[in-house]
Amino acid sequence: MIITITGKPCSGKGTTSKLFCQKYNFEYIGTGNMFREFAKQYGYDNILEFQQKSDKIKDIDNEIDNKTIEIGKTRLNDNIVFDSRLAWFFIPNSFKVFIDIDDDTAASRLLNANRDTELAQDINQAKKQLQDRWLTENLRYQRIYNTDNLNLKNYDFVISSKNLTPEEIADKIYEEYLNFIKNK
Repeated sequence: MIITITGKPCSGKGTTSKLFCQKYNFEYIGTGNMFREFAKQYGYDNILEFQQKSDKIKDIDNEIDNKTIEIGKTRLNDNIVFDSRLAWFFIPNSFKVFIDIDDDTAASRLLNANRDTELAQDINQAKKQLQDRWLTENLRYQRIYNTDNLNLKNYDFVISSKNLTPEEIADKIYEEYLNFIKNK
């Protein structure tokens, strides 16, 4: 069964998803990595600037979304983890996970992440950048898909990553996943 993992920027979605896949023998698919590559291809070093200014966003969203939908239709019974903002929406029969994080912790993580498409000089700039990115993304999803990533009722399991390691989060997701499968 497909597990879709989403959450706020810097909540640990990618790290947790990859650890989960390694530990529990699932295939990893990360749509954020695809998006970052598109940003670089179109000459943007900053992902927020790319989201706000690029006229290619709609085409890129469609390409990523169509790939996600196709995998959801053809491989629903495979052990796959989608690290994605919207895979939960495009694969409604997946086990849907949201990883939450507070703004200060997320900003601190961004400063230490060394992402070449998301650079910040200090904690306040990082916090503002992440808030702007999250708002820009969520408004785009509301406009295009009429859905709200912030509505936690959309998810089967919600967990905060503030005081947990990625390994602990992966284990808790697996435990809840097994319960979900058993009760389905």
